Amino acid sequence: MKSQACQACAKRKDECIYAEVSQSERIAQLEALVRRLEGESEQGNFISGGKEAGVRPAVLTPHVRHLKDRVEEDTQQHGTTAMIVKEDGESNYLESSTWHSWNGKLFDSTTAAHSNDGNLCMPVVSSTGTLSALQSIICRSPFMDLTKKHPLPQDAIALWDIFCQRVQPLTKLSFNWELDQFRAKSVTPEGVSGLSSPEHAFVFAVYLNSVVNLLEDECTILLGRSKSALLTEFQFLCEQALAGSNILGAADLTTIKALAMYLTAGFERLNTRSLWSLMGALSRNAERCGFHRDGALLGLSPYETERRRRIWWQLQHMEMAVSVKSGSFSFTLSAQWDAKLPLNIEDEDITPNMREPPKEREGLTSMSYCLWTYWVLQEQRSFRRADGSSFGFTWPADKSLSVTEKNELIYRLQNGLNKRFVQHCDPLRPLDMLVQVCVRVFICAMRRLTLHPLAYNGRISELSESHRNELLDVCMQCLEYDVVLHQNPFIKRFRWRFEGMFQWSAMVYVLTEARRKYDTPKAERIWAVLADVYASNPSLSDLSDDRRKAYAVELMTVAWRAREGFLLDRPKRQPNTYHASSKPAFLVDLEVKLSSLVGAVNTDTTSKRMLCDVETMDATPIKKSRPEDPFPNLEPNYENIALSQLDLDTIAEIDFDAIDWKFWETAP
Repeated sequence: MKSQACQACAKRKDECIYAEVSQSERIAQLEALVRRLEGESEQGNFISGGKEAGVRPAVLTPHVRHLKDRVEEDTQQHGTTAMIVKEDGESNYLESSTWHSWNGKLFDSTTAAHSNDGNLCMPVVSSTGTLSALQSIICRSPFMDLTKKHPLPQDAIALWDIFCQRVQPLTKLSFNWELDQFRAKSVTPEGVSGLSSPEHAFVFAVYLNSVVNLLEDECTILLGRSKSALLTEFQFLCEQALAGSNILGAADLTTIKALAMYLTAGFERLNTRSLWSLMGALSRNAERCGFHRDGALLGLSPYETERRRRIWWQLQHMEMAVSVKSGSFSFTLSAQWDAKLPLNIEDEDITPNMREPPKEREGLTSMSYCLWTYWVLQEQRSFRRADGSSFGFTWPADKSLSVTEKNELIYRLQNGLNKRFVQHCDPLRPLDMLVQVCVRVFICAMRRLTLHPLAYNGRISELSESHRNELLDVCMQCLEYDVVLHQNPFIKRFRWRFEGMFQWSAMVYVLTEARRKYDTPKAERIWAVLADVYASNPSLSDLSDDRRKAYAVELMTVAWRAREGFLLDRPKRQPNTYHASSKPAFLVDLEVKLSSLVGAVNTDTTSKRMLCDVETMDATPIKKSRPEDPFPNLEPNYENIALSQLDLDTIAEIDFDAIDWKFWETAP
């Protein structure tokens, strides 16, 4: 009974009684009303509590019935009723019923980000009149007319083609037919003039990602301009459009997708601090929209549910990549959210007006590359100890876990990936081949982490010989897979995904063993693999943009010095045999570049320098979470450096036991 009677009951002096109806039942009632108004014929029983005059009996479809059970289960489990609410014309997710009330009002489909869905309401407290933060800092230039900054139609079409061929298959933030709609608007002057700020940001983010994936000569041939000029222009335009889209309080999918694509394009261009901060803002905006909760629990349509899942899981994949790059772990990955994995379907299998989710396909689809990366994250989130606590994502280096336990977890991942993805791969399909190779790379990396010195005590010298040999084989395999990723012509167009993800820890361990095994048959294979690595990945030879590249050359120089001494002495032991002792050509080239890089350094800074972030023979291992920068005022392009000539005798005294592995795992 209501505490205060409504006006009609008060006039009749009757008790004001209404039937208690759950949110899912209310949704079903509204669906029945919509069907009736559309002239459809319903059959079945009245929903419990439904007393609206003239409403015909509604049918609970399997999807609605399943939704009803899930909502009630979620309410009982969490003690709250989550909702998507309308606030200042934007969609927001509210966890607690304290902040919302049910009044049966649906979103205005012309302004809501999530239209045609039932579990929506109005907030109790409106935030009308509040200002967005940092408006005077993050704002678009008042003199910038973005409609006049779009490329010519033929150039726009070329950039869209590149994006759809190289970027879209590995991100899947949008359905293909959604991209077609954006494309149609953005390649004509009339369409461009009607774009909003978020849509401008999305389109410029598409162009920026396309240019990132082009080689220098491709930019010249296709667009008639240098790659650096195009990158600078489209990054600036994308940032201007984002500045006018309220990126700190984004509540629409277009802005969230545009910012995600901007970060994808800037993964190797932006510094790690900027990436980390913007990734945090992006994740918070997505949580504010309720993307971390599964759309089925919120009563959203199959289409709305699926696109929210795709966005959320891609953000989690990006979160992990940024975490690894910056050396900081995000707690979002381990938080208690329940968004399900996207469906294994083709984009044409789902439409906005569907009432039931489409059936998943057997085998691989265009979603498979994204799905295997999402599946790995989901599976590791489910890893539990005997007491029910989570292992977290650092379990490979967890010293409390035995080798047997770690191997069981790796087998669980490998077996699941093989059954769900690898066994369905067709080597004639580029995306399938990419899935197959990347899965192998991932499993190999997991094995390397479980064998790594950090998983024990951090000192290489205390590992058994068999352990060191096993770790060396795994690290060599990691480098060989990297060669495949960069050399295989079938997956050349997807190479952008691996830039900046080189496994430096595997590389530096191979170099430490190359120094120790200079006189063994395995040394020849080591140097052959190193030659292939630098031949397949030319970016490693550019020593100016990443300190680890220069340090790796220093380690290589030490390893070759030991090898060279053995080769020069071998003719004395085997006088009638030909012995090649010349330095590898790739190493000669790298040493020349290193000499030019450090040739202008101050002599008095040499004694203070910690080469390769290791200490001398008598020093103890570095215990800092991140080493001090040996070049404190160093810019990424190494301009204005003054270092003395490289002293090989000093480098040769490096103690490889004192390597700071955390430095090699993170970006400079």
